[in-house]
Amino acid sequence: MTNASHHPSTRIEYIDALRGLTMILVVFNHVATFVWDLMCPGIPSVHIYLSQIRMPMFFFISGFVLYKTETVWNLSHVGQFLRKKFMVQIIPTIVFLTLFVHIMDLNMETTLLSYAKDGYWFTYILFQYFLFYALAQLCFKRYANPIMVVAGILLLPIYHQPLTNLIPLPETVKGLLSITYWHYFLYFVLGSLVRKHFQQVEQWLDSRWLLPICIAAYFLLNIYRDVLPGHGHGLIGSFLIGLVLTFTGLTVLFAFFRTNQSHFTKDKVLGRSLQYVGRRTLDVYLLHYFFLPRQLGAVIPAFKEHPMPVIEAACSLVIALMIVACCLLVSNIIRLSPLLAHYLFGVKQQQTQ
Repeated sequence: MTNASHHPSTRIEYIDALRGLTMILVVFNHVATFVWDLMCPGIPSVHIYLSQIRMPMFFFISGFVLYKTETVWNLSHVGQFLRKKFMVQIIPTIVFLTLFVHIMDLNMETTLLSYAKDGYWFTYILFQYFLFYALAQLCFKRYANPIMVVAGILLLPIYHQPLTNLIPLPETVKGLLSITYWHYFLYFVLGSLVRKHFQQVEQWLDSRWLLPICIAAYFLLNIYRDVLPGHGHGLIGSFLIGLVLTFTGLTVLFAFFRTNQSHFTKDKVLGRSLQYVGRRTLDVYLLHYFFLPRQLGAVIPAFKEHPMPVIEAACSLVIALMIVACCLLVSNIIRLSPLLAHYLFGVKQQQTQ
């Protein structure tokens, strides 16, 4: 294991690789959701466990790569920052969502007022996170991080429908804002804080007690969660168990990539491949919905009716990798045009002499 610390302004190869793996897991999950229809209670599937860490890790990495030591959050920088993020997060999403709604013969108004936006909620929510993060840094200065952590903690339970119903906003506004996905904000903030205090975090990860406790807690809770007191008897018990599973799972996965970072460098095929996907996550995210084989469940025996978790995971992974490959191919074709690359995938335009 390499214990060398990294300057907060430099790219870390294993973080890019981890982001690439997370993107693959997102596609992997959507295969289960739209192809096999496995995201239902009581159906044995590996996706039950991946859902504990997949999206939290995605937002954690987004916050991690956001932090820069030299950033001065004045009014001018906030304006430039939000304009850039709007061009990268919102404009491409509008373009691809409009195209997707047209191809799938959906209703645009219904899609925009739904929480999930037919899948295109991630970049939209991420922009909201960028907005809140920048305004907090501008308005609260050195108190911004504690305030955002508190806000993130308060938002954690919001994905539970009964708690969402308590928010005094019209249902159309809640859907338009996709407020059920605000509960990931804490992981976004924690990613930024981990990057800021990276040397200290590395010391914790190298300690003798943290990882053994996290590994034991993660596996034991997953094995015995159905018999634990409070589970299934209210929101609080399930919420706390889920929270511990997410935090311990994130810690173990992050530590695994850090400990084995020599395998995720550009010199290794695995590392080079994952890093490539990690640098094209926006492309894959925006394109992959067009390639999901939604009628495949009618052709191949349904894992929902005949659960075979290992076979289902293998089939889902093969399909997910094929979809990612198709997305990267289409992405490279679109990127042949600098103009399209800039407005559809946020690629910086080259300065002409």
